[in-house]
Amino acid sequence: MNKPDTSKIDYKYGVFHIISRGRDSGRKYWTDSDIRMWCDKNDVYYESTDKREDLIERIKKAGYR
Repeated sequence: MNKPDTSKIDYKYGVFHIISRGRDSGRKYWTDSDIRMWCDKNDVYYESTDKREDLIERIKKAGYR
């Protein structure tokens, strides 16, 4: 079975699907503070100076899909 490519921000399943939604998608949009709240809930380390791309990399390194 082929595994989906998770190296892109527009990964189509899981938390990355929610994060990648744009403001104009018409659905709930996650801000950086929403992503940080998710990281707190799931024990993913981040720094307060992390930008959106940094937060996504930390989530990937923590093993989430």
